[in-house]
Amino acid sequence: MTPFQIQVPDSVLDDLRARLQAARPATPAILDGGETPELIERIEGLLAYWRDGYDWRAEERRLNKFPQFRATVDGVGLHFLHVRGSGPDPLPLLLTNGWPSSFVEYLAVLEPLTEAGFSVVVPALPGLGFSDRCLDLPLSRSGLADLFNQLMVDVLGYRHYVAHGDDIGGRVVSRLGIHHSADVRAIQTANWFTLPTPDEVLDDAALAYDAAGTQWDQTHGAYAHVQETRPQTLTYALNDSPTGLAAWILEKFLTWSDPATRTGLSDDDLLTTVMIYWCTQTIGSSMRLYALQDQPRDEFGPVLVPASVLVPNEPDLPAPPESALRRAYPQLFRHRELTRGGHFLALESPETFVDEVTAAFADYLPRR
Repeated sequence: MTPFQIQVPDSVLDDLRARLQAARPATPAILDGGETPELIERIEGLLAYWRDGYDWRAEERRLNKFPQFRATVDGVGLHFLHVRGSGPDPLPLLLTNGWPSSFVEYLAVLEPLTEAGFSVVVPALPGLGFSDRCLDLPLSRSGLADLFNQLMVDVLGYRHYVAHGDDIGGRVVSRLGIHHSADVRAIQTANWFTLPTPDEVLDDAALAYDAAGTQWDQTHGAYAHVQETRPQTLTYALNDSPTGLAAWILEKFLTWSDPATRTGLSDDDLLTTVMIYWCTQTIGSSMRLYALQDQPRDEFGPVLVPASVLVPNEPDLPAPPESALRRAYPQLFRHRELTRGGHFLALESPETFVDEVTAAFADYLPRR
């Protein structure tokens, strides 16, 4: 592995500045659509700040203060942060985010986690940010788990580790518990899966959960359906228009976060995440994680390691019944439904995130 620093060329920033200055204003909001006036106002405020006040070079210096690396793993170039913990024997912790996030999601929790006794590794998903775009490779959640396990074991030399995942990363760490139980000691996921419920145990809770999931797909899932079925068409628009890209990404942060903790999403963190997609031109490759069909090995199976499930307080997100979770996670030792803090918990409430990760893996931390 080799050290890595972010260095966006001036030409990219000059081009972006010109595009933002020349951006055509959107037509008036369609108020009988799904977006609220408050959402549109926040997005337009962020776009104005991006054009007139945001300082990428200052953010670039901030990001480069963290130890970043690149390594080739099974032919794939992975970008990752590796922050070593305090004490003689810190516990290796893999943190993995999803779409449309980036490693920026975890910056505020790195120092307290290392002080708590973790050595933290934050890889960028292939196709996203400064990892390889992998346009010629079939990507699956199990394939991503294979790459991240090789990073932890073969590249970094950790014999055993624990893992927490959000969004797509939550499905990846579940696959770690299915396919790499000899290496990963325990997992925590904030994006669980459930196995099909046998008819003989199908109860009111399971039926209500299935119905709520269907309702969520209908009212919030349009983005996933488009990215799954028309990714290239959408890529033409988002890769060419910074305002379009920002609106597509920012809407998710501003609707999946808990309204009570949404103020934790700073303007700089939000726009820096957008900048990573813009500067690397990875919005199209990131959507391949939706468009590509799962490989046969990606079939669901029970997770074979101790597991914690963390349910964020995300608007309209249905909470799974514990009986359904236990079929997918037979060694479920912790099931937490948050009352504060949504989809992007590490950004919204870093203290809560650190507390939840530390509590989940307390039995594996070194004694002090």
